Amino acid sequence: MKIRYISAIAGVLVLAAAIGATSATAQSVGPVGVKADIPFEFYANDKLYPAGTYTLSKVNQETLRLHDSQGRSLFIQIAARDTVNPEDRNWIVFHQYGNTTFVAGAYWSGSSVSLRLPESRAEREVAKRVQPPNPITIAAR
Repeated sequence: MKIRYISAIAGVLVLAAAIGATSATAQSVGPVGVKADIPFEFYANDKLYPAGTYTLSKVNQETLRLHDSQGRSLFIQIAARDTVNPEDRNWIVFHQYGNTTFVAGAYWSGSSVSLRLPESRAEREVAKRVQPPNPITIAAR
């Protein structure tokens, strides 16, 4: 009977430690997300999104999640991190080629790193015809 009791307590302690480690990892990723009103349609991972309110959030150190007010989501792999001077504002960057716009990156207030997203196949194709892109920075909250 004592062995079962000790085993149960040990199991609970292991589970609590695992949950605590997961929470610590999630907290080290940074703010939950940045929300912005995007006044134009844009592409993300070769999919066209309409103008609207979007949130870009960090899932982990390698992945961002783009989601809209209707709950539709897209996961995007982070391509690179660029060192920047910390600012007091959040922003999302887009590359615009003529009338075609692609999400390109994001920055969270107070960070010394901005995140760059990979160019999609569609963006690489457009970039061959129209050089260079016009960067558009949208303030986020």
